[in-house]
Amino acid sequence: MKTFVYAYLDDRARTLILDRLPDAIIVDKHSIGPEDRARFADCEVCFGNVPADWIPGSALRWLQLESIGFEYYRAIADRMSHIAVSNLKGMFAEPAAETALAGLLSLYRGLDILTLAQKEQRWMSLEMRERMGLIAGQKVVIFGLGSIGGRIRDLLQAFGCEVTSFARTAPEADFRDIEALDAVLGQFDIVVSALPNTAATTGIFDRARLDRFKQGAIFVNVGRGSAVDEAALLDGLTSGHLGGAVLDVHLQEPLPPGHPLWSAPRTILTQHTGGGYADELIDKTLFFLGNFEKFETGQPLHNLVDLAQGY
Repeated sequence: MKTFVYAYLDDRARTLILDRLPDAIIVDKHSIGPEDRARFADCEVCFGNVPADWIPGSALRWLQLESIGFEYYRAIADRMSHIAVSNLKGMFAEPAAETALAGLLSLYRGLDILTLAQKEQRWMSLEMRERMGLIAGQKVVIFGLGSIGGRIRDLLQAFGCEVTSFARTAPEADFRDIEALDAVLGQFDIVVSALPNTAATTGIFDRARLDRFKQGAIFVNVGRGSAVDEAALLDGLTSGHLGGAVLDVHLQEPLPPGHPLWSAPRTILTQHTGGGYADELIDKTLFFLGNFEKFETGQPLHNLVDLAQGY
């Protein structure tokens, strides 16, 4: 079965694939060329987020994404009904949730300020103590209750937060109607987005919804940058209506030099590292190889994507 690998790999991950699939075509994503597209065309299996325009007309039968998001293929979803698509749902839940928690702790405990003071060798004990907050007891709403949102909920509940959730389909969500949530949105001290990139979530945090936030609320985004009107978010941070932000994702990545978010007040940018950890590439590869065995033997694949919903 011809297999094309278009994923980021380290030496350990590459060895794992070649030990199991010695004939696999492994390409360097940084130096991809026309000949690689030609080699992909008659492959039945692909591991990695291959360019969308390569897929129509190819022999592809199964695409194992190296991400959770399917948005890269939304425009051709209606032409992929014959292709099984699986993602890495669940793999990034723990690191992304810990990134969200780390950012919140930094803002509530003043570490964003104290880290800068340390570089300046400036002692701020007395002035900082009265400015520090506690996560314990804060009211939180989480948008998106997939694996990442669910793990963030668990961690914040363990810190003594009162956690509410919004999700359109998850049966355990407290809210599934956005208008009903809007009516009480101003009650929450922390608003977390763990939403995927879909037509329904694009721009969900627009200016009108951000204006509904409680004065001094902190916004966390470990979902997708497409969910947020960044100009409105910047205005909220600059005016002081928002008390801070923890942003792992943006509309444009890498965030360009000079972008005003780099210097926005009380803002921590984690540069889309939220899902990262030391064995990430190994775990992605092991997941693919496990699913490959299922595909090869006709068993149901793990983490099949609903192409209509996009997740």
